[in-house]
Amino acid sequence: MEKRIFLAVVISIALLGLWSWALPKFFPELAKKPEAAKVETATKTTTTDTAATTEAIPAASTVTPVSDGLKPVATLAPSVAPIAAERVQLSRIDTPEFTAVFSNRGAQLVSFELKNYKRKDDPKSNVNLVRAREPNRADFPFAFEPANSALKTRLNTALYSVSDRTDRGARVLEYRYSDGQHTATKTFRFDPAQPYLFDYSTSIQPPTPYRVVIGPGIRNIAPEEVDSAAVITGNGVVQTEGKFKVVRREKGDAFQVFEPIDYIGIEDNYFLTLVRPSTGGQGVLDRDQFTDVATKKKRQDFFAGVNAPANGIAVGNAFFGPKETKLLDDYGFGAALQFGWFGLIARFFLIALVWINQYTQNYGFAIIVLTIMIKIVLYPLQHKSNVSMKKMQRVGPKIEQIKAKYKKAKTDTEQRNKMNMEMMQLYQKEGINPMAGCLPLVLQLPILWGFYNLLSRAIELRGAEWILWIKDLSEKDPTYVLPILMTATMFLQTYLTPATGDPAQRKMFLIMPLVFGFLFKDFPSGLVLYWLVQNILTIIQMLIMNKWWKDHPDDKDKDQKDDEKK
Repeated sequence: MEKRIFLAVVISIALLGLWSWALPKFFPELAKKPEAAKVETATKTTTTDTAATTEAIPAASTVTPVSDGLKPVATLAPSVAPIAAERVQLSRIDTPEFTAVFSNRGAQLVSFELKNYKRKDDPKSNVNLVRAREPNRADFPFAFEPANSALKTRLNTALYSVSDRTDRGARVLEYRYSDGQHTATKTFRFDPAQPYLFDYSTSIQPPTPYRVVIGPGIRNIAPEEVDSAAVITGNGVVQTEGKFKVVRREKGDAFQVFEPIDYIGIEDNYFLTLVRPSTGGQGVLDRDQFTDVATKKKRQDFFAGVNAPANGIAVGNAFFGPKETKLLDDYGFGAALQFGWFGLIARFFLIALVWINQYTQNYGFAIIVLTIMIKIVLYPLQHKSNVSMKKMQRVGPKIEQIKAKYKKAKTDTEQRNKMNMEMMQLYQKEGINPMAGCLPLVLQLPILWGFYNLLSRAIELRGAEWILWIKDLSEKDPTYVLPILMTATMFLQTYLTPATGDPAQRKMFLIMPLVFGFLFKDFPSGLVLYWLVQNILTIIQMLIMNKWWKDHPDDKDKDQKDDEKK
């Protein structure tokens, strides 16, 4: 029995340690676009001879959502007069949730700040989902990527004329450019009734093969934000015919094509940028080398794009925003909420925490309340485990007598089988389930994993404070106070647990708190808080149990019957 408990603990610790190395989902083989058709990557040089101006923006008002969005723009004649602006103009879309900035140089999105989310490395600054660029790059979101590299450079560095208007309460920006041979048009429509979601329409006439892309990567990564078990940055995401896939940033082919697609984009733990075409062809993930402006290090990052249809007109909508559960579910992007193994448990806990937080107004206290509720639900199993271990403690001398009777059990198979049979008869006679002590630990494992994924991926808990020094429950405790308290309570819990094994095994169990403490020191502080409260509640339960068991009538009756038999 003791060895089984010890083995269960070791396996649980090993699984927790290996969680960061969990294998990604297996994907079906992805089709590749022929190399000859791949769009070339060219170095772009932007001109900076004109000062930027910012246009005034009318205040947004609440309106009924417009369902039809943007219509495909009309096909233009093959040859038109040149159309271009004389200076750089920046257009700002200001809503309660975000501030988007478009530049008429290339008609691209150059900034998308989320007003309700702050950068972890600079709490005074908003999260910007558009990555800062090197000076010589002009590939902001919604850049054109035609097959002709010269046309690509021209369309992404040209100054477009700008039309800014209001349509049924929605803000509409329309950009036009022509060099006399090709005419490019981009239109963006922002409806205040649809936060973080906006419509786009792009056109190149006469039609030429091209794709419209977003990326590379997603947002500015702080120097301390590195890819690990708890942090993911810049993975590609795609949904094809209702099947969602995550494409790891540094794994697989650099260029991948998906067809047909529901949507395609780039994600990290907490944020998502994607395009969902209503007209268009294949979805593309293309990886390119990029120097991160913040860290000054080179890294491979994804561009996500949609190939335009044969008529040269691509229409759809885009989402740039947080991975809020209700928001993504409402927009049909719920599959992008990846909570890993035991994701259903994580989602249930998230719903419960959000509900409890309505009353506690503090996610730390919400975690404590939820832990108490979980403890109440698991109490019968924990109680049964404690009773079983108490009974094991009581029959310990009898077990030792059986072991002494079969001294050669380790080397003699027949004696070992007889010893096991006699011990099982003893367990049956005493009403003991040898595995009952392992059950609560086994049940805690999926709960731990669910909490771990919840706290490292649920944006609702990103930056959530508790008290005093705990400023972010999704980050580790910077002072290590919680892991130390957790380790101490585990020692006390082990001390109070009924001793059912020999002294050597008990010493091994006393090492377990140190192992758990080392593992948990870098885990989200919210997870450590859950385990600490769980330990405290178990200690209280054991103290009550130890006092109550002394006068347990079943125990007295059992001892009396044994005495009568003797």
